[in-house]
Amino acid sequence: MQISTFSTYYTSANGMSNLQSTLQSLQMQLDTQKRVVNPSDDPVASSQILQLNQSNGVNDQFITNNKSVESTLAISETAINSSINVMQAMKELAVQAGNGALSTTQLQSMQLQVSQYFNQLVGNANTTDGVGTYLFAGTKDTSPPFTADSTLTATYGGDTGQRLVQISSSRSLPVNEVGSSVYGNASSPTALFDTVKSFYNLLGQNPKPANFATQLTTIMGNMDQATQNLTNAQASIGARRKENQDTQSAASGATLQYQTAISSLQDLDLPKAISDFSLTQASLQYSQLTFTKVTSLSLFNYIS
Repeated sequence: MQISTFSTYYTSANGMSNLQSTLQSLQMQLDTQKRVVNPSDDPVASSQILQLNQSNGVNDQFITNNKSVESTLAISETAINSSINVMQAMKELAVQAGNGALSTTQLQSMQLQVSQYFNQLVGNANTTDGVGTYLFAGTKDTSPPFTADSTLTATYGGDTGQRLVQISSSRSLPVNEVGSSVYGNASSPTALFDTVKSFYNLLGQNPKPANFATQLTTIMGNMDQATQNLTNAQASIGARRKENQDTQSAASGATLQYQTAISSLQDLDLPKAISDFSLTQASLQYSQLTFTKVTSLSLFNYIS
C-alpha cells in the first residue's frame, strides 16, 4: 500500500494540532486551577456550574438584604427602647408630682425636665437609618415624621405605609415603622406627645387646680397606654429581627452548599493535571521530532 506525501503531512499535522490544543487547555487549567475553564471542557458540568453560580448570586443578594434589614431594625429598636426608658422616667416624675406637699413652684420646676423628656422623645421618633431615611415616617421617609413647637404641640407628617425588603425567595419583611402607631393611637397620631404636653401644662398651672390629682391620674393612665404602644412596637421589631436572623443563617448555610457543589464540579485535580500536562508535552515534542525526520526523507537519499 502506498501512502501519499499529503496524507503523511495531514495526519502528522492534525495529530500535533490536537496535542497543542490539549496542552493549551491543560495549561489554562493549571493557571486557573480550575477543571472547567471553558464550556467545551465539560459542557454538562459547565451548565451546572452556571446554574449554581446564578442561584448563589441570588442567595448572596438575600444575605445582603438580611444585613440591611438587621441594621435598620436594630436602630429602630434602640430608638424605641430609649423612648420606653424616657416614659418610665416621666412616670416616676408624675408619681413625685402627686405628692400633695409640693408647692406650685416645685411643680413648675419639674416642667424643665418634662420639656427635656419631650425633646428626647421627638428625637427618637425622628431617628434615621444613618443615611437620611426616617424610620418612623411610614413610606414618607425623606423628611422628619414629627414636628413640634415651643408649646410642645407635635404634628405627624408621615403616612401609614411600610417599606418591604425581600429576605428570601418567599418572604419580605417591613423594615420601617408607622410613627402614628408607635407614638400615637387610634384617636390621635401623636397621643404620646399629647400626653406629655398635658403633663407639662398641668405642672405649670398656678394656682394649682383643685382637681390636680384627678388630672394627674388620667395623665398617668395615658402614659401607661403610650408605653404599652411602644412595648408592642418593640415586640414586633424583635420578632422581625429574629425571623430575619434565622433566614440569614439559612442563607449562609445555602452559600456553603452552593460553594461545595461548584467546587466538586470545577476544582482541578492538580497532581493529575500536572501529570497529564507533562505527558502531553512529551508526546507533542516527540511528534514534532518524528514529523521533522519523516518529512526530510527523500528517495534521493538512497541513490548512490
